[in-house]
Amino acid sequence: MPGIRKEDEMTTPFQVPHPDFARCDAFWARQESDRPLLAGWVGSYEASQLYPVGLSRLPAKALEPADIDFELFREDYERLFADHKGTGADVPWAAFPLMVVPWLEAICGCPIQHRDGNIWAEPWLEDYDRLEEKGLRLDHAWLDRLVAFTRWLVDLSAGRFPVALSLLRGPTDVLAALRGAQQMVLDFYDRPGPVARLLDRLATVWVQAVQAQLAQIRPFAGGYSFSVQTLWARRPGGWFQDDAIAYSSPRFYRRLSRDPEARLSQALPLTGIHLHSPALFTVDDLVEMPDLDVIEVNLDVVGLRIPEMIPRFQQILARKRLFVWGALTAADLKLMRDQLPARGLALQLMGDTPEQVRTLLDQARAIWRSAIPGRDWQEWNQRPTE
Repeated sequence: MPGIRKEDEMTTPFQVPHPDFARCDAFWARQESDRPLLAGWVGSYEASQLYPVGLSRLPAKALEPADIDFELFREDYERLFADHKGTGADVPWAAFPLMVVPWLEAICGCPIQHRDGNIWAEPWLEDYDRLEEKGLRLDHAWLDRLVAFTRWLVDLSAGRFPVALSLLRGPTDVLAALRGAQQMVLDFYDRPGPVARLLDRLATVWVQAVQAQLAQIRPFAGGYSFSVQTLWARRPGGWFQDDAIAYSSPRFYRRLSRDPEARLSQALPLTGIHLHSPALFTVDDLVEMPDLDVIEVNLDVVGLRIPEMIPRFQQILARKRLFVWGALTAADLKLMRDQLPARGLALQLMGDTPEQVRTLLDQARAIWRSAIPGRDWQEWNQRPTE
């Protein structure tokens, strides 16, 4: 891409990786590019594997906020930083409060259990009538702990790496935790009114939790990072997810979940949504949300493969930015090169070791360099941007 130089190895005197500013800016501006923006992920989708030291020291019981001792996880965060800083990605790794903790579910009153490195929320909402009388009970001690964890990470970073918002689950996910997934689906049919009111309240709680974290986060290299699916931008931003949408349908999504998600998309200067392939039916509506900036799609171990998702990817890139994360093969990358524009496209390549991720990123660069000369992007350049 003319005017964009390779800054993958750009560091401070203290060997702190900085973003490739030109490529990050081009991604957000949806400018034409010679290749996608590239991020790297050392590890797997198994969040518990990110924090083996801390989780091994966490008590196996119903957790209280005070049980989340930040210092238990210092070694894990230092290792994650060390693993990612040498991958040569366009975007530096960002620290964020433990993604294994269901923070928003805990804030909304769910009992939180831990055993053998697995942490989960248990339902507590037996009926809507009592909720409508007394309102949603919030556990502010869990919110305070999330904010304190964010502040601890800022101190731990000491300017070495960015700190980002935790990936908080969205209203439909939290409703599934409060009621149980099966009961939630029945509620869609039997209690749509109370469901809609509760989803709206849960969206408000999400916004409050995000704003409380954001108040603790300092800029890094003149901008801010997105957690997990790593991005860097000049303005603050973050992801939301509603994986429980997979239990829904287009009709119920539009009736109940779309408007709360639209509220989340307005909560920050930049926002993105995380999707799995069973929820790709929501793309028809998501591309119409004016304040949603990025749609992220996981390539899961099971589910649709890249060739099957290409039409949805094309639909997204015609209107929005697209972020794809997974164990992408060379065949996947070549197909995406040939079928998708690089404009507004970001990929996060996943490997078991830093060396493997670096090799994968180099492979992706080589694949896009091998594109047919003179490729015509006129069709894409004529499409509207947002």
